[in-house]
Order: sequence, then C-alpha cells, then structure tokens
Amino acid sequence: MANRNPEQTLINQFVAHLRRHPDPNICIGELINSNCKSKSRADIEYKSKGDLHWAIEAKSDDSKDRHNTVHKIFGELLKETGRTNRENCRHAILIPENALTFYSRAFQAIDRAKFLDFGELIPVHAVFTSSHVGIKQITWSELYDAHQP
Repeated sequence: MANRNPEQTLINQFVAHLRRHPDPNICIGELINSNCKSKSRADIEYKSKGDLHWAIEAKSDDSKDRHNTVHKIFGELLKETGRTNRENCRHAILIPENALTFYSRAFQAIDRAKFLDFGELIPVHAVFTSSHVGIKQITWSELYDAHQP
C-alpha cells in the first residue's frame, strides 16, 4: 500500500477547483507544476489565464508532524523567493479550509507585527484554503487573525 500524502491530495483538489475558477487572474491558463515532491518548483506553479505567475506552497495539518508544517511554511516561502526565475511572481500558501484555525492559533505564538512584516518581505500575495466545496482566498493578516481566543 502506498504512503498516504495529504499535501498531494490537497494540491489535486485545489488544482481541480482552479481549473473552473471564474477569475482569470486565478484560473489556470498553463499548469507548470502540481507535485509536492518537486525540487525545482513550488508545490503548485502555474500561469493564470490573466497571465499572472503563481507559486503556491501547500501544507496540510493532516499528519503526525502537523506542528512542524507551521514552521515549514516560512522556509518554503523563503526558498521560493530565492529562486532566480521568480520575477513578477505571486507567492501564496494553500492550507485545508478546516485547518485555518489550527494554523492561525499556531501563528499567534509569533508577535503579530513580525508575522505581518514577514508577509510583506516575501511578499505573500494570498492565502488559499481548499475544501471539497471550493476554494477561498484570504490575506496573510486574515490568516493570523482567524483564530479568536
């Protein structure tokens, strides 16, 4: 039996939603990569029908090392911005919709101003959530603020 890969399952679901998305700046025009094991590309990388280049890193809380995925988000975003073929690229993260509170609560252990500054430094253009119903787009600050203690 093959190992379960929740990130790849999330990526496949998200790409299917992107193909039908009504916004040309979000809808896939040319898919470059949709493989979480790629060493040279973001987990999801594509050009939209509106000609925006998206580099999206996916993380799922559906694993034994779910708390480690919180930290990995920062490293993955830094790695993507360090690539030489990223001019005019929009950076984003993708998480499962039902994990929004989990990630928000974890990120709230970081000073809010520092978290927001990191999002400006990259810059993080969007945070996507995906479920079997569809996708939603929020901002980096909305990700931080989603959990209300």
